[in-house]
Amino acid sequence: MAKKKKTSWIVWLRRLIQTSFLLLFCYLFLQTVYHPINQAGRGVTLFFNLDPLVALDFWLASHAFVGAMLLSLFTLAVTLICGRWFCGWVCPLGAVHNFFTSLRSGRAKQKLEAGGYNSWQKAKYYLLVAFLVVALLGADVVGWLDPFSFFFRSLATSIYPAINKVLVAVFTWAYDANPGVGPVRLTLVTEPIYGFLRKYFLAAGQPYYWGSLLIGTLFITVVALNFFRARFWCRYVCPLGALLGVVGKNPLVRLKKNAEKCNNCRLCLVDCQGGATPDNLWKPSECFYCWNCQSDCPAQAISFTVDCGPDRVPEASLRPPHPARPG
Repeated sequence: MAKKKKTSWIVWLRRLIQTSFLLLFCYLFLQTVYHPINQAGRGVTLFFNLDPLVALDFWLASHAFVGAMLLSLFTLAVTLICGRWFCGWVCPLGAVHNFFTSLRSGRAKQKLEAGGYNSWQKAKYYLLVAFLVVALLGADVVGWLDPFSFFFRSLATSIYPAINKVLVAVFTWAYDANPGVGPVRLTLVTEPIYGFLRKYFLAAGQPYYWGSLLIGTLFITVVALNFFRARFWCRYVCPLGALLGVVGKNPLVRLKKNAEKCNNCRLCLVDCQGGATPDNLWKPSECFYCWNCQSDCPAQAISFTVDCGPDRVPEASLRPPHPARPG
């Protein structure tokens, strides 16, 4: 098997942007937490307004449309051009999945065998249809699995309360024990830090919620599944990803493979996050535009280009490339 090349600059750029959106989401989440300087509600709906699934569900269930949700049209417009870019570059829960996916161990051959498309990836489309049908009947249940709702709920009821409790316990121990040498005590360091955290991060009162253990366990399970399949949630479960996959089924920005350069090493599949089969029949609806396939290709046979020509065909009409060259 050919040796993969170094990670390309565009992959590092995508990681930087992903991390930035994740930090922004966490910052906006903290604005909902009650602490002394809190001004709850400031900007916390930004990601939900960008979410076309939330907008569509709200419109079907209530036959109304909130003006701020017009931002979701921007998401759809860019998806028509760039496919599921939102999943690979913006979604904060996707960034979490991407991080834990990167921690997977195993040889490249093992990752290659598990990296391809699986028919079970259709499950998210069935979930999307089910949620929209229920919304049409007047019930709003899409928040159960919408990635922003799921992530926000997990943070609010399980992750943040657990972090809050652990930090308070650690700084309380440091204050009570106050170890040190002579006049140099630990509290000289810990108390200023604790004061800052109390003002900007820790809740004024420790939050507790019924079902916290269940929600926390579910979140940990979802994250742990990334070790079984790269971005398991995004591939098999996420209804927003399914909606974006439908909208971005025939994007203008497309993967191109130079058949003359390709040596069929299939390293492009090793780090494919969505199971989009860049090695054979590329599936735009499953591609997150992570650029890992292009970065991993030692022959530099893969590129992403804008294709506006009249001969551009939809995913269902794609045909396999020419047979592999011998050797």
